[in-house]
Amino acid sequence: MLTPIEINNNFEWVDVQDETAAEHRRLIQSYKLTEEMYGYATDPSERARIEFDKEAGISLMIFNVITDLPDDSPEAATAPIGFLFKGKRVYTFTSGTTNYVHNLVINSNSALKLPPIEQQQPIDAILGLMYKLTTTYLDKINRIDRRRAEIQRSLKTNPEHSAINELMDLETSLVYYLTALKTNTDMLKDLQRTPVVPVNADQKEHITDILVESQQGLEMAQMASDVVERVSNAYSNLIDNSLNNTMKFLTAYSIIMTVPTIVSGFFGENVALPFEHNPYGWQITILIMIALGTVVYLILRHYRFFDR
Repeated sequence: MLTPIEINNNFEWVDVQDETAAEHRRLIQSYKLTEEMYGYATDPSERARIEFDKEAGISLMIFNVITDLPDDSPEAATAPIGFLFKGKRVYTFTSGTTNYVHNLVINSNSALKLPPIEQQQPIDAILGLMYKLTTTYLDKINRIDRRRAEIQRSLKTNPEHSAINELMDLETSLVYYLTALKTNTDMLKDLQRTPVVPVNADQKEHITDILVESQQGLEMAQMASDVVERVSNAYSNLIDNSLNNTMKFLTAYSIIMTVPTIVSGFFGENVALPFEHNPYGWQITILIMIALGTVVYLILRHYRFFDR
């Protein structure tokens, strides 16, 4: 879908979502975008960065955002979107799980002190959007940290094997956030040094504000990832220790239960054995089993085989 929206006299915003082949041709032929820049803006594997095409008069920014997916989704938690500047137009390229960005542009206000809408330049709108997208990382990371704390508390009272899967999901999401925030931070540093379009002092300050938020998110994600990893390792050790204790317990009692089998095996042979003709032979055999089993138990107990 290709939706041109006139924001003010300074620029027009063109929202590009899941474009068709016909819309692709329209962007190239009518809007005079280049195939190279279009390919960069729509590549789902593109890293966050800035790009220039002086000959075509096109500037491009790739920015990683959180995808609109449930927290437990097996799909990627982040994806790149493209901001493309050409003349008095700014283009945003989103698809699938990143199409929610459209609503942020239209309906939300940024915490940045931007000029009134009628005075905004293309870079103002994009900086405001980038600030909002960056702060969503902080909310997600805080939510993950709260869930990690809940799991950690529950493990102390009621360890469950399902918890390791949930911790793994949290750790996976944090890896995506860490990677996305790191590349976003690098891109913002490049943007400080070489803006994609001319910027004034206020706009430079806004870039710095976004960079600060991105670095804060990066530090939070790193700390949360470290904590989740340590909790996951501790829980894995707890499971291993529990399994070792169980196997130790079963081994000890299998040794004890082997004694009656050996004794009864001897007295089950068709050969002359003690107490064979004794009227109390069966009871004596049982007493021998119990006595030998008790001796084996005391030996194992002496070597602390039953301690956990």
